[in-house]
Amino acid sequence: MAWNYQYTNYGSINDENGEQEQVEGSEGVAEDVVNNQDGVQVEKEETDGVPSSRNSQNKSGKTGEKMEDEDIITSARSSRRICGSAASSSDSETADDAPLLPEEGPSHAVRLDIPGDKPAGPHDRFPKTPLKTVVAFLMLVVAAAGNTITLSWVHERYPLTAPLPDIVFELTTKIPWGLRLCENLMIGSFASLLILILFHRHRWIVLRRLCFIGSILYGMRIITMLVTPVPKADEDFQCSPRLGENATFSLIVMRGIWSMFGLGLNLFDNQKVVLCGDYIYSGHTLVLVVSALFIGEYSPRRFYLLHWTSWLVCAVGVIFLVLSHGHYTIDVILSYFACTRVFWAYHTQAAHPSIRLSVQNHQAKEFWFPMLRWFEGDIRRPVPRRFDCPISYSQVCSAFRRVRPRGSRSGNARPAFE
Repeated sequence: MAWNYQYTNYGSINDENGEQEQVEGSEGVAEDVVNNQDGVQVEKEETDGVPSSRNSQNKSGKTGEKMEDEDIITSARSSRRICGSAASSSDSETADDAPLLPEEGPSHAVRLDIPGDKPAGPHDRFPKTPLKTVVAFLMLVVAAAGNTITLSWVHERYPLTAPLPDIVFELTTKIPWGLRLCENLMIGSFASLLILILFHRHRWIVLRRLCFIGSILYGMRIITMLVTPVPKADEDFQCSPRLGENATFSLIVMRGIWSMFGLGLNLFDNQKVVLCGDYIYSGHTLVLVVSALFIGEYSPRRFYLLHWTSWLVCAVGVIFLVLSHGHYTIDVILSYFACTRVFWAYHTQAAHPSIRLSVQNHQAKEFWFPMLRWFEGDIRRPVPRRFDCPISYSQVCSAFRRVRPRGSRSGNARPAFE
């Protein structure tokens, strides 16, 4: 009975103090049982009054004690395992890490649909800075006006000689309608880019970069047109008459500004001013290449068809531009190199502040780098390719809530905004 009581008490120790105390308790119980048995055997031997046989009995008693000790310890350990497993299974049902929901642990997130606009995520934490976009747009307008005014001046100076030698002109046949096709493709590509910017989540940043890069390219084009006027690439192309001796600075400027409304295109047959001499480098190629670069940079990566289509449109437009003798081949090549180098250099600096702020950044020597630091000073990482509607659902609902019927009592009401 004493051993059973000790074992039952040991089971309670297992529940409260853990496994280590259980092992020590089991060994203590075994020792107590052994001592009790030794005392009983000694008393029995002394009462029998046979001291001569005590040594032999002690030896046999020790051997039996060892066997009994091992049996007791083994049984105690086996019973401890049984009780421990039962305790652990019972404890797991009320433990703190028990699952809150069937077959789901506490680490599973619970999603709650809360009405209203979603909170801004990390990808939305880009400053809009519309003021910088307006400044970049004004820079583009000034550069475009400078192009047309320079072209108006070059129109009075370009050589009236035969076209320069061009290997593509020599190996191919002229396609008169190629220039019109090129301009249609150019308008379609640029319109696609504007739609992309309209639905881009960070439209202010993308539009600002487009305007600033366009102003850089058109500004450099002013210099190349001004320093090297070349003869017409197409002898059959009809240009507006020159002013001659009546040319003044004001007339040249006004003619250049007037030609801006035609966007420098030949699609408009009613265009009264057709200026010639804007060859180096190609403005048509500039628009096609920049549109393809921006579409590939800011559209979703999985839109492979759109990326390949934009570059295919660019390639077809450039090929037919040269085949129609609208530009020399060198004009197209220089335009491609100018557009891609400025675009890649700008976006590399804008996306990586560590490069932009490095003392070993040799691109910081570019003439447009100070403006880049101002435009992109609050941008710390690449702009993500995310889209949304420019007018949110909540804005539309709030606008409709402000509409109230107003009219006569006869029921002829009309909606009016407060």
